[in-house]
Amino acid sequence: MSATRSTNESFLWPLALAATAILGTLVTACMMPFVGVAVASAATMPRGRAALTIGGVWAINQMLGFGLLGFPLDAFALSWGAALLLASLAAMLVAATLLGTRRDFGWRLFAGFVAAFVAYEAALFAFALVAGGAGTFTLSIIAQLAANDALWFAALIALHLGLTRAAPGWFGAGLALRSA
Repeated sequence: MSATRSTNESFLWPLALAATAILGTLVTACMMPFVGVAVASAATMPRGRAALTIGGVWAINQMLGFGLLGFPLDAFALSWGAALLLASLAAMLVAATLLGTRRDFGWRLFAGFVAAFVAYEAALFAFALVAGGAGTFTLSIIAQLAANDALWFAALIALHLGLTRAAPGWFGAGLALRSA
């Protein structure tokens, strides 16, 4: 593998993933798909790069929220922002552990998403019990978040498959969605 190809693979897909998620959430009323990004990152990148990508997506989300959308700049909002980052990283680690290092995921991709979503919501619920806000954890809200993240996850995986097939020299090897 050439150094240029390796460098391209190391930053082009994370950049495309982040840009798609950020721009898409601006269009879709700011429902940031943190779990979708976490699992797509876990499935397509080494853990360190996945963590950096999630951190970058989170940072841009926070800048947009506090800068453009007028989130209140107080301890409650800032602590919830930090909780979102930690829950997203936990979701990525759960997915990465379940997916392992093989790239032929099959059913494990779906299981990784479900486990990551549960870990994410459990982490946020635990935080809400301490910081406040547990009342927002209703079945209908969690179902909306699950649907949003699932759709985004499917779109991000489809984007990865399309980019890796269209430009493998730029985006690296694609995922194998069926076990051989």
